[in-house]
Formats: sequence, structure tokens, C-alpha cells
Amino acid sequence: MPTRILILGPVAPEALAALEGLPGGATILPPAEAHELLSRVASDQPDLVVEGSNATDWAGSSALLHQILDSEFARAVRYRHPLALLIVGVDGVEALTATHGVQATDGFRAALAETMRRSLRQIDVVARTGPNEFAVLLPETTAAGGRIVAERTRALASRLLVKTGGDAERRALPIKATISVGVCDAPRESMTSAADLLDAARTARRRAESGRGDRVEVA
Repeated sequence: MPTRILILGPVAPEALAALEGLPGGATILPPAEAHELLSRVASDQPDLVVEGSNATDWAGSSALLHQILDSEFARAVRYRHPLALLIVGVDGVEALTATHGVQATDGFRAALAETMRRSLRQIDVVARTGPNEFAVLLPETTAAGGRIVAERTRALASRLLVKTGGDAERRALPIKATISVGVCDAPRESMTSAADLLDAARTARRRAESGRGDRVEVA
């Protein structure tokens, strides 16, 4: 299934080529104006939303994830080894930015990524798959194990310290930011590809986010 990509700004040709070359192909959705962005995301349901300035980074990260995910999914199916996938989304980004500013929001996302990498095993993979979404691939891990990792990550995220202003001397302070996490595992009889695993984890994450957020849902 092609990755559906919504691009918010001008993208360099090499970044566009990288996006279009994602494993499984890519469908580039028509550009969205700022005032219609929320309705477009709700109606088009893109898998990946990129800003022009970050397109190359996200394309590379997402492409790497898909390559590893395809390989690990095939291994899990062939040898009946467990594989868990977490989709981690930042809750209420608009409100977070309105309250603390863009720098604090970016700082939270960066701190979240670093925290996940430090708290996981060397064989685990963390990839940024959108402005406010990360994927965490956990080989040799069941859904129950994935939930434990997800709950630990959710707790760590709620205690992150982030600078809330541009002053380099400003002390890092906690900000009210939370994440929602969807968890799914493989192999399952209903899954025929890594894309099925990714879709199921994303659906679980949307379910976790649909209430108050700050939750973990297992597909």
C-alpha cells in the first residue's frame, strides 16, 4: 500500500524523489493551505505530513523504517518470532504551541526522541514518521512487552524538562505535554504485510488519542 504524504511547503527535488521512492510507493497529496490543514488531515488521512524544510530528514527516516520493518516482518512470519510496533504521537500540539511556543514544542519532540533512544535496546529502532509521530520497532517482543515499553515511554514523556524560551541561560522547566501510543504485534493471521502492522498500530494510536490522550492502546 503506498504511503500517503501531505506536503506543507516547497520541497527540494531530491527530497521529493526520496519521498516518492519509499518502499511500497508513495502518493503525494495536493498541497494544503494553512487554514484548511486540520480538515484536510482529517479527510485525507495521510500517513506522513512533512514541512518543506524537514522533508529530507523525514523521508530518510521513514524510508529506513520501512526497509527495516519489511525485513523484520518477513523474519517474524517465517520463523514465528514476535515483533511489536509502537506508534507514538504527541497530544494536543496546537494547544502546546499556543501555551509554550514553537521552540518548546520542537524541544519536547527532540527530547522525546532522545529519551526513547536512550531507554530502548540496541536492536530496537526509533524513526520519526511525521511532525508529531514516531515509530518504535521492537524485535523479539510480544504485544504485552510492547505495552510495557509504551507505558514506560508515556510516563517518561510526562516528566520531560524543556526550555520554554529562546534564552540559552533559561532553566529547563517541565511543560504539560503528553503522548498517546498505539501498540500492535506480529505475526497475526490477518496480516499479510508490514503495511498491515503499521496500519493497525496507527489505528490503535488514534484510538488512544481520541479521548483525553496520554494513553496506550493495544490493537
